[in-house]
Amino acid sequence: MRQDERIMMAVFKTTTTKGAFPDSQFIAAREAIPEAVALSPLVATQSVVIDGDAPRVNVPYVSVDPTANVVAEGAEITTSSPALNQVSFGTHKVALLVPFSNESLRYEDAVNLITDSATKALVAQADHLFLAADKDTGGILPTGIAKIAAATEGTGGVTEITAASRAKTLDAVLDVLAQTTDKGATPTAILMRFSTWATLMAITASDGRPLIEPDVTASAAPMLFNTPVLFNSQVPANTILTMSAPDVIVSVSDIAADTDSSAMFTSDSSLMRMTMRLGFGVVKPDRLGRVIVPAK
Repeated sequence: MRQDERIMMAVFKTTTTKGAFPDSQFIAAREAIPEAVALSPLVATQSVVIDGDAPRVNVPYVSVDPTANVVAEGAEITTSSPALNQVSFGTHKVALLVPFSNESLRYEDAVNLITDSATKALVAQADHLFLAADKDTGGILPTGIAKIAAATEGTGGVTEITAASRAKTLDAVLDVLAQTTDKGATPTAILMRFSTWATLMAITASDGRPLIEPDVTASAAPMLFNTPVLFNSQVPANTILTMSAPDVIVSVSDIAADTDSSAMFTSDSSLMRMTMRLGFGVVKPDRLGRVIVPAK
């Protein structure tokens, strides 16, 4: 049985007193929408499950690792304590409301179509918030990874490089991986649109050979500089992101799925409502990289 079928069978469980007790189910986000980029272990580290309507999450992390020392036999071992800190971030509330006729519930295919459409909508919105959400002027909600400001001499931010030309884009990716690794990053994934990947595939050497080997471009799980490449349409155009999963903390709530027919009783229809919360924070932004690819 497919995952979406199991979910919908749970969501559309009926009760005899719909008005007082509408159908309601809580589904783990990692089970319902595993395709969401924020839930990928190559992109971020999963933290606490948001419980209830929490607008803000505080997550502890080790900011300075303990030091291991070399000691002589029988000598006293020096105490080395890690430094603890915490990252605090706001949470986005994602919701959708889907009407459907009660007759449609008699057909399994219709139920599956509703499920597929709803889960795709949740994934698309979650991906947009995680990757491309604009900076919140109120300073409460997290900024999308691709929209975090670049680091300068006086301020922190992501490590950003603008490629000298399209032909030099791979050099820029290698450079940003080197810089972020020197700052303590563990490169775990490279994110981009497939159209940006197509630009990289078209780069050739002076003798006409592609700089990215055909075996790499044809692979179901492509790698670039020994780092997995993931494609997502929510990454801004002509932008390449290098991720360090240990430095990105993500928290999600369970997905609350409710169905009720009372609001559309006169239409012999029902409503399905799905809500969830998503929050994320970056421990050390300079360990994330961004390459800007020239438009031409």
